[in-house]
Amino acid sequence: MSTFSKIILILILVFIDQISKYWILSFLELGESFNLLPFLDLTLIFNSGIAFGLLDNLGNLGSWLLYLLVSGIIIYFTYLTLKAESKTESLIMLLILSGGIGNVIDRTIYGYVVDFIHFNFNGYSFYVFNFADSLITVGAILYIWFFFIRNKDETITS
Repeated sequence: MSTFSKIILILILVFIDQISKYWILSFLELGESFNLLPFLDLTLIFNSGIAFGLLDNLGNLGSWLLYLLVSGIIIYFTYLTLKAESKTESLIMLLILSGGIGNVIDRTIYGYVVDFIHFNFNGYSFYVFNFADSLITVGAILYIWFFFIRNKDETITS
């Protein structure tokens, strides 16, 4: 996958993330919820912590340290993405990087991440998240499979 293709794909994924957040911000008020499907609500929350609301009460200094840490991770993943040689590795890194960029844009503009996707089923309520979080999660699962499980299986069988 060429560097140009990688950059275009990153821009497309970040655009989808940002446009979905812009749309939800214009549609719902903070804390408001809209039932889309029996198991899916759109619920607007602002997350000043990390994934799933962890470290939500860090204060101003903690938020800046988190911002710097995430920015450093994004720089590292940019390097990994651009140097990735296989299409699979490139795609995995692109997913994680694009999600990270989408959430850092939120932190830069708003001081928090806009979350709105809320799954619930039979009284069980999953955390509220966004498209960028989905990219990071899918990328992380694929990363674990590709670099640990798949490679381990190949080593065992060879």
